[in-house]
Amino acid sequence: MWQWILNLFVRKSSSGQVPSLPSTSSPSSENSKPEPSTKRGYPEVGFTTPNKSQRKIKPEAIVLHHSGGSYNGGVSWIRNPESKVSYHCLIARDGRRAVFGEDTDRTWHAGISKWKGRSDLNSWSIGVSWEGDTYTYPLGDTAIESALDYIVPRMKKWGIPVSMVLDHRMVSGPRKNDIAPIQYGVFIERLIKRLKDDEQKK
Repeated sequence: MWQWILNLFVRKSSSGQVPSLPSTSSPSSENSKPEPSTKRGYPEVGFTTPNKSQRKIKPEAIVLHHSGGSYNGGVSWIRNPESKVSYHCLIARDGRRAVFGEDTDRTWHAGISKWKGRSDLNSWSIGVSWEGDTYTYPLGDTAIESALDYIVPRMKKWGIPVSMVLDHRMVSGPRKNDIAPIQYGVFIERLIKRLKDDEQKK
């Protein structure tokens, strides 16, 4: 049974086409259990993953995803070399963040993708995912705030405008449908508000 499930998720090439993550409720190994620190307000843990390229990138966009599975299951799946799936950051509904690479790492999150004539968004974007399915579980305040804490500093560092905060549906549709359009709209509205608030504090 497990071999059949694994085969289902691993039907892809090394270019990084992303299957849905399994909905396992806990990591498959003790090494996958987060040991969080709270230095950024929400617990954030760094993990290694074999599922990224050796060459470096310059981020020019951010691509939003949902994993389809649980946070702990996602952490375990991203660390599994057979999955060939990774994001820069995976965010739990309770705000925990698992980080799998530096901004300049080429993680395998977008797969076959294109935006405004440019293909292969893995090579020029940061991939951020929420756990679960945004069609079934709308984004809560905590998950949104944690994502803003992660994303906004990177937008400022790399000069990424709001117009380049995209979602997987936009760059890989109809092959992919994440995130739910209404949830994308909610997040962008909150993102614009956070950026305005930051500007007023200067």
